[in-house]
Amino acid sequence: MNPEIKGFLEKQGVKLDRTQETKLADYRKMIIDVSARMNLVSSGDLDRLEELHFTDSLAPAGIIPYSSRIADWGSGAGLPGIPLAIARPDLKITLVESKRKKASFLIRIKRELEIENIRVFPDRGESITDNFQVITVRAIGRITDVMPGITEHLADHGGILFYKGPGADDELTEVSAIIQGFKLKRRDLRLPSGERRSYLYIFR
Repeated sequence: MNPEIKGFLEKQGVKLDRTQETKLADYRKMIIDVSARMNLVSSGDLDRLEELHFTDSLAPAGIIPYSSRIADWGSGAGLPGIPLAIARPDLKITLVESKRKKASFLIRIKRELEIENIRVFPDRGESITDNFQVITVRAIGRITDVMPGITEHLADHGGILFYKGPGADDELTEVSAIIQGFKLKRRDLRLPSGERRSYLYIFR
């Protein structure tokens, strides 16, 4: 792993051993291998999967309580769920992905990289009957649109971790009425790729 990225993650409390780094590298290769026939991430981001997508996925890992049951809502390519599962083996993560090809890719990742602490739910999140201590939401819509449909899947004292860009303040203003009665933990960072990111943990 790039030393700058490794140093950045260590400042966020994420320390990866050699086996974890190897799994992330293999995961990166598998995304690139299928990119020509499956739109997992934008083509312009393939050269910076590690510095942007993996780093973004892992940057708020320290916010997540130990040994949490997590749903990665609309997991897509497995971001942030797979990097979190690799870096935090204490977590039990369900990758929620309704698109068949993407769900099949996630199952392949689990099998080939032997990631024991993930499972794939190949259907819409509304169909899941489990409750989770944390639900991660990255790149699938505005808080005001997404939050009402997922709070029913939170366990008692559970929370939703939103991955957001520069518009985080506007989204929080929009959703102020919905999050009354919730608490907010926030972390704002500039990634090694240069992007500004806000991590909003809205919890009971």
